[in-house]
Amino acid sequence: MGQDLEIEGKKLEIVKYAFDRFYEGGFHATGMEAALAGSGISKRTIYKYFPSKEDLIEAVLRLYCEVIVHELFDPVANISDPHEQIIAFFDVRKSTGRTRGCLGMKAAQEYAGKHEGIVELGRSASSRGESKFLELCKRAGFAEPARLAKQLNLIFQGALVLSHTSGDASPFLLAKDAASAVLEKAAVARRKRARSKH
Repeated sequence: MGQDLEIEGKKLEIVKYAFDRFYEGGFHATGMEAALAGSGISKRTIYKYFPSKEDLIEAVLRLYCEVIVHELFDPVANISDPHEQIIAFFDVRKSTGRTRGCLGMKAAQEYAGKHEGIVELGRSASSRGESKFLELCKRAGFAEPARLAKQLNLIFQGALVLSHTSGDASPFLLAKDAASAVLEKAAVARRKRARSKH
């Protein structure tokens, strides 16, 4: 994980360790002790910082919200053209083989109707990519950037789910094609709009 948010020390160590356990086993299937098994952190220390499993899950999701955009978009940050950056984003996903799925989406699904705070944090985490796509679409000057960002996020989330279930990164090849088609359509609309102003 990249950045550390405002938690530090032992508390951050607990959150980082639990992050991977929850990712691998799911939230409901992973108890507090299982989330930190093998960490060397005592049960007493865990409960000192996190009185309940839900408190720990919320801290894990906050950390995920902080790191996910950097993890996803930093590999293409050196590309100055926003259109090219979006396309390269799908190439990087294919080559990195990230197949774990969206932790935020997992949390929102597992806790729907059970814990509104976790559901809200899960939704927030799963929309971070969309926010970055929106920023890039605005920079590119596309018409209806919010709609386009939602489409790109839908393509990305779909590829992520398929990649997770199939165990390989090949869905990102199709996702790149779909994203290219959506961006081309937006580019054509942008050119028409520019011509009509002259």
